[in-house]
Amino acid sequence: MNNFYKGGRGLSFFKHLFRLFKSRNNRSRTLYGIAIRLCFLMTLSFSIRSFSLMVLKNIRILSLGFLCFMLFSLPMAWAQSAETRAAERQKTVLTGEVLCRKNATPLESVSISTKSGVYIGRTGTKGRFEFSVPSGVNVLLFSRVGYKSLEYNIDENEQNPIQITLDTLENILDEAVVIGYGSTTRRLSTGSVTKVSAKEIERQPVSNPMLALQGLVPGLEVSPSSGISGASVNLKIRGTGSLAQGTEPLVVLNGNPIAVNGQEISQLVNPTGSNGISLFNGINPADIESIEVLKDADATAIYGSRGANGVILITTKRNAGGDLKVEIYANNGISVPSNPMKLLNTTEYLMMRREALANSNMEINETNAPDLVGVDTMRYTDFRKQLSGATKRNQDWNIGLSGGSGLTTFRINSNFQRENFQVSNDRGSKRYAISSNIHHYSKDRRFDLDLGVNFSQNESNLTVYDPSVYLTMPPHIVLQNTDGGMNWMMGSATFRSLGLTNPLGQFENTYQGTFKNLISNLSLGYRVRDDLRLKISSGYTWGNNTENSFYPSTGIDPSTAVLPSAQSAAGSNHSWIVEPQLLYNKRLGKHNIDGLLGASIQQSEGRNTTLIGTNFVDDLFLGDMTSAGTLRPSFSETQYKYAALFTRLGYQYNKKYLVNLSARRDGSSRFGPGTRYATFYSAAAAWIFSEEPIFRSLLPGISYGKIRGSVGQTGNDRIGNYMFMDTWSSLGDAYNGIAGVQPTRLFNPDYSWEKNRKAEVALELGTWEDRLLFSLSHYRNESSNQLISYALPFQTGFSTINRNWDATIRNRGWEITLDGRLIEKEKISWNVRLNLSVHKNRLTAFPGLETSSYARRYVIGEPLSVRRVYKYLGIDREEGIYTFEDVNGDGVWNVDDQTVLVNTDPQFFGGLSSTLNYKRWTLGLVFDFRVQRGLSYIASLTSPPGYSVMNHPTAVLDRWRVPGDEATFQRFAASSADPAYAAAQRFLSSDAVIVDASYVKLRNCYLSYTWQRSGTNVFRMVNVFLTAQNLLTFSGYEGGDPEIQNPFITSPMRVTSLGLKLNF
Repeated sequence: MNNFYKGGRGLSFFKHLFRLFKSRNNRSRTLYGIAIRLCFLMTLSFSIRSFSLMVLKNIRILSLGFLCFMLFSLPMAWAQSAETRAAERQKTVLTGEVLCRKNATPLESVSISTKSGVYIGRTGTKGRFEFSVPSGVNVLLFSRVGYKSLEYNIDENEQNPIQITLDTLENILDEAVVIGYGSTTRRLSTGSVTKVSAKEIERQPVSNPMLALQGLVPGLEVSPSSGISGASVNLKIRGTGSLAQGTEPLVVLNGNPIAVNGQEISQLVNPTGSNGISLFNGINPADIESIEVLKDADATAIYGSRGANGVILITTKRNAGGDLKVEIYANNGISVPSNPMKLLNTTEYLMMRREALANSNMEINETNAPDLVGVDTMRYTDFRKQLSGATKRNQDWNIGLSGGSGLTTFRINSNFQRENFQVSNDRGSKRYAISSNIHHYSKDRRFDLDLGVNFSQNESNLTVYDPSVYLTMPPHIVLQNTDGGMNWMMGSATFRSLGLTNPLGQFENTYQGTFKNLISNLSLGYRVRDDLRLKISSGYTWGNNTENSFYPSTGIDPSTAVLPSAQSAAGSNHSWIVEPQLLYNKRLGKHNIDGLLGASIQQSEGRNTTLIGTNFVDDLFLGDMTSAGTLRPSFSETQYKYAALFTRLGYQYNKKYLVNLSARRDGSSRFGPGTRYATFYSAAAAWIFSEEPIFRSLLPGISYGKIRGSVGQTGNDRIGNYMFMDTWSSLGDAYNGIAGVQPTRLFNPDYSWEKNRKAEVALELGTWEDRLLFSLSHYRNESSNQLISYALPFQTGFSTINRNWDATIRNRGWEITLDGRLIEKEKISWNVRLNLSVHKNRLTAFPGLETSSYARRYVIGEPLSVRRVYKYLGIDREEGIYTFEDVNGDGVWNVDDQTVLVNTDPQFFGGLSSTLNYKRWTLGLVFDFRVQRGLSYIASLTSPPGYSVMNHPTAVLDRWRVPGDEATFQRFAASSADPAYAAAQRFLSSDAVIVDASYVKLRNCYLSYTWQRSGTNVFRMVNVFLTAQNLLTFSGYEGGDPEIQNPFITSPMRVTSLGLKLNF
């Protein structure tokens, strides 16, 4: 890198940058100039070094691409130059203002362009504009988000200034929708795309933007893995299409694929659970302009092998220009876990234990019941409140600056967020984030540049384990001695002998993680002709993670011989992507043709190091891993390369008949040399029949009607790196001081792509002048050529081999959406949106399933989530124990008797949102619902009621006690020799623990008051709001949250916050 600067190759750039800041003319000293320079410098400070390293490493590839770009574009540009110079000499000056027709207010940031799309300028303060129009241009297009575009015919006889009025755009059919490598509108879309706007996102107090999608997108299941801040979110679009490989959708931020290896970024054990901490927590929801979810073949096939599971496009905010604006956003609130499990108090617990001992004919003594002898039986601690029910505080701050001139616009925003941990105010999670964007046009508006950077740093200071795992501690247990030290005894027994641990001691264990993430993008475009544009999009992402876990002596049971220990992990990853594109758009009368031709080159590299140190002599040395008595290091390094060619061709006739074709040729380093490349495609068509005169007369009440359909094939390469290769690992022990290696995986050169064939048909209708919109779609996806781990004979020396198998998975379903603008008055409006998804998943083929290692896991004709369980027959009223069906009548219950098939997939799910505006007040509600069967809280209990020193839910009090009783639970038992113990174990593998887990949640409630500026007030806008997340849950599910279905995992937080937004 130093040679790059010393050699002078970067000198010209820095000379221009120096001149930019050194400029002393009046314009450069304006606030605009200073702000633009600051934003430009900040953006470059994040990206220039990392991006330059990427360029230098791949200079041959980039040079070749740039050479092809220049060779192709220069001849056409030269052909246009004479015409351009002639037009520059004959420009017409046009001045005026743009107003809103509804209330006559000036409109800033209205984009002005020629009818063919050549950018001219934007309106500034009070909606005013002044620009030169090249000769030959007779029609101008005035457009702004939320307003109908207007074509203005230039009249040479009309005197300046002119006045333009725009109508508000109430029809969501004409809102811009982002799709792969382009944009469209809902009216003209041939694919299945759902848009979630910035307003819908910013109303929800969430740190992970994916949680803001709950209940808003048909076909998308969003499930948090834990309620602890930073936890990963499970995403699933239209079901599961793979037996063993990645099922998460592709996520693209401003053209940059992110989380290509999964969203989990943590390596060490932490309280967020098995899925770890999510990368998406580094994305500030306040920076998001929109999120589009792409589902069918037409929308996803342009992404080829990475579109099998759907695509989520995140677009960050850009400034539209105009006066300098400052925005301050502050949000402070509190949160508590929702739906905690109710546990026995001390009296109930002691009664349960005594009854269990009596039923098993066991004496109450220090050996059998140390929790009943020699302890304070009057003591009571509500661990539900102490460990998981504590109130924690949250805060979220954003400060943004935006503005720009007619040619250059910018936006910069900074964010700080903090969420306290529920067991201690000195623990919690923090996020520092900054985002910036610059967009620039050349004077002739042919060349444009877009540079954006998003940087975040997340810091976690938590306990190692989720506090909820300790909820079943006996309610009368003593955790601290009178001297304040940790207690590790219960009566005469140690905690260890009873299978207990002191949660206060566990809270001495600390998990610390710092996660830095940079996502930058640079786009260069050149309009060769009005209908032809060249573009190069590039992106660079970088991540760096540092984690430490400390297990000091203060958290260790002294009855053990364990010494203090520590773990340390460090990881880094970076990836770059370059995508040259050629875009064509031509209108010929009623015909419109748009085309796309492009290529994609991507490379990702990752390195991870883990150190496990044990036997530290003192807690003081835990921060120095070299002081460990035993140190075990591990290291991994991966590289992923990807290349593709893609194309799309769209055709419209009179905005009535629509056809869209796309194809992509992909190559991935994750597959063997002979199967590295594959082709994916789609074809889609739509007919807006409401534009036909005959339908207008036959269906006068239908203002909009469209039939669309699509077919295509996508792929799946989310399988991890090097899965086709033969791999080796080091042996744990050395021979004669020399460490050996052993083979761990067989080479398979035929390891190939999973393929997903998709088909969809849909009907879209609008009535009441499009104030009521209805959509019904039916889809059918089939995934084949499944990647599995195939069992091998023992004689081979390997247990399995990764290979493709001719198994087929089918996902089909219906999606219904209903949008209504029910009230539209000057002072009051009411919008409602309802969505419903009905989905079915089936394994339709698996040759040789009965003899494979998957025989007990899957069933042909059933969902992938199917469970084989015992059939529960109830409680024997005389013996008081659970009974089950003995299918073969042999008196033994084993896997042959598990014949009941249980499906835990949702039968249907959806959401309802409502927005009511009255004058300056806004009330927003978001509900989401799911009808499903799931695991009872009983399935999470590790021992039967009364068997061990472990508390239980209050529901176990409904138990059998005397012959003839009818109860929910069998009699209490305290011995493993008691028949009730074996029955309890079978109970956990029966259909008795499969219960109704349906729910309706008031996911978000939002109330705000907005004051707009008048006259010369300082503030443009003041917005005060009160918002609540996960406010109410309506469900018959007992013992916890129906979303998590495990009372020993922290449930989603119920958040209430008060906020203020200022624009000036």
